[in-house]
Amino acid sequence: MLKGIRRRTIGSYAFLFLVFIALSFLKSLGIVDMLTVLLGSFWATVVMAWLTNRRLITPVEQITLVAQEMAGGILDTEIRVKGEEELDDLAWSINYMARELRKNLFVITEERNRARAILNSMADGVIALDKYGRVILINPVVEGIFKIKEEEWAGNQLIKVIRNHELEEHFIRALNSMQPVLNNELQVLTPEPRLFRVHISPLKGSHEERMGVVGLLTDVTERRKLERMRSEFVANVSHELRTPLTSINGFVETLLDGAIEDPTLAKNFLEIINAEGKRLANLIDDLLKLSRLEDRRTKLNKQPVDLAEVINNTVKMFEARATDKNIELTTALPQEMLPVPGDQGFLSQVLVNLVDNAIKYTLPGGKVGIEVTYSQEEVTVAVSDTGIGIPPESLPRVFERFYRVDKARSRDMGGTGLGLSISKHIIEAHGGKIRAESDQEGSTFSFTLPLHD
Repeated sequence: MLKGIRRRTIGSYAFLFLVFIALSFLKSLGIVDMLTVLLGSFWATVVMAWLTNRRLITPVEQITLVAQEMAGGILDTEIRVKGEEELDDLAWSINYMARELRKNLFVITEERNRARAILNSMADGVIALDKYGRVILINPVVEGIFKIKEEEWAGNQLIKVIRNHELEEHFIRALNSMQPVLNNELQVLTPEPRLFRVHISPLKGSHEERMGVVGLLTDVTERRKLERMRSEFVANVSHELRTPLTSINGFVETLLDGAIEDPTLAKNFLEIINAEGKRLANLIDDLLKLSRLEDRRTKLNKQPVDLAEVINNTVKMFEARATDKNIELTTALPQEMLPVPGDQGFLSQVLVNLVDNAIKYTLPGGKVGIEVTYSQEEVTVAVSDTGIGIPPESLPRVFERFYRVDKARSRDMGGTGLGLSISKHIIEAHGGKIRAESDQEGSTFSFTLPLHD
């Protein structure tokens, strides 16, 4: 192509030279004068310059301009020139290259978007480092967990992004050895303590060259918490079942050994066996009820519930007990109470559990109050007492199964240790929330229910 352009350029200069020689020869013969020679040479030069500009310089400028745009990332413009055949070939080649680049760029963009969509939809955190240990990728899960933005992690060392030396050591070890670091669990402040299982794999190039590492962070905090709760639940169930059974077996053996011959002693033992049997039956009933609630097997019979009726019935149920303990049991209800969609039987059980606990743990001369407040979308029922209170460290766990703040005292007062857990599941099944607050002046258990399904 360049040879053709070079030949045409040399030909143009040769043509001008021949024109000048021809005019000079005519002048030597006296046919033309010097002015005609100069004018002829000038116009021949002008014509050749115009032809060169039209057929060579302008197309080259257009090709150069479009090539610069392509270098800047604009691949949609195509070269359309009418020049020398070689320049037409060059323009076609550049246009073909631009089309191929567009295709490749589209494929690369699709792959990048697909990879980004996969990373964004992952439930686990992903961190990638280059071969120098600098962060090159963090997915939104990690950004959300550690409250960081892209401008804070891009190109920085991992320790500056996530200030955990143990995590950094795992990544550096995988980077230096280019061997996987698998299933390591470590605790990270996020800012709350959370437990992660870390799986780190090396990134290798086509010739086994070191390119970096990528780590997968799986949050196992809730899983470990559930495992702990399950273990505690099994231990607590075993203990709660064994206690009444041990008592029953002991008294039965005593009766069989001859105590049955003493009517007074036998009656006393049988009353204890009867009480322990009822306690055991209540425990099993509560366990079954809790199991059904957790498995969503219990269907709510939702109807408009009159909370005033539920509260008044509960107060009547506990008036005698409150009077015996010299506890003032009061209510604070709005004059107009809207009906609440729910299962009246279950909601009555929640209120009975809360009032029962309040009276149990309130000393003689104290107060227990039930208050109802309405907002635009929900109703709140609060049961407050002036009892012994709950330590701050125990508040987050009071709704766990079998959790007791004072185990010995709670067991002496009766109950299965499942009432609050059952209440929590009932309220959540109604789409509401239950919470506990406590200080030195007593405790308040309250639950909210939506006014509309």
